[in-house]
Amino acid sequence: MNEIITIASGTWKNVLRMKVVYFLIFCALVLVASAVNYDVLSLGLHKELMIDVALVLNSIAALLVVISLTFEIPKELREGVASTLLAKPLGRFQYLLGKMIGCMVTGAVICALIAVGSFIVFNIAFGQRIDLAMFQSHLLLILALIPMSALGVLFAVILPEVIAPIITVVVVWFAFSTKCLANIWGVYGGLLPDLDLFNFKANAVYQVNIPWMYVLLVAVWGICYAAFALSLASIVFERKDIK
Repeated sequence: MNEIITIASGTWKNVLRMKVVYFLIFCALVLVASAVNYDVLSLGLHKELMIDVALVLNSIAALLVVISLTFEIPKELREGVASTLLAKPLGRFQYLLGKMIGCMVTGAVICALIAVGSFIVFNIAFGQRIDLAMFQSHLLLILALIPMSALGVLFAVILPEVIAPIITVVVVWFAFSTKCLANIWGVYGGLLPDLDLFNFKANAVYQVNIPWMYVLLVAVWGICYAAFALSLASIVFERKDIK
């Protein structure tokens, strides 16, 4: 367990120690705050626009963290860092699990900072406390990092370094759009995670609370899917020749 935590801490420290991360968080909050100036263009819906912008930017932040994982694992494999780590009493599954946990923690910290910052901006701009639905919607986006991180690990292992980030973006976009695409095409195989289960922007905008039992069940579903994706990645990784 200590080895897994060590791998995970190395992953989140590499990202969270970079000053550019906090600059980007600041830029995201500036964009959120700018929504208050669109009261005329949005026909008086600037409050709803601010809530939606905050959730969209949080989704993008989560995706960027997952994409960084698809660069980090191939880089460690190419530079021999992974082989050094695996030479210690550390299995390949534990290595991948540590990377996934590190990605989840990194994404959770960054998304939480954006969420809290957007809540403060909302309170200053409109003099209102945040609604429960707003909090729940951001919480669900953070929980979406569980299956998203597992997908990042899977694609980082089975795909070339150049292709893995691109496929990750495409798959995550598709996974967030399964309901819409299913209505258009009438077909969805269910092999990819239905990340639309974590998408409740409309509830946040219209202040419709989400049942806590639903949040719990979606979290459990995300953990189960992550276990499946990580197991598949581990099977492929066990057969991979690491120099």
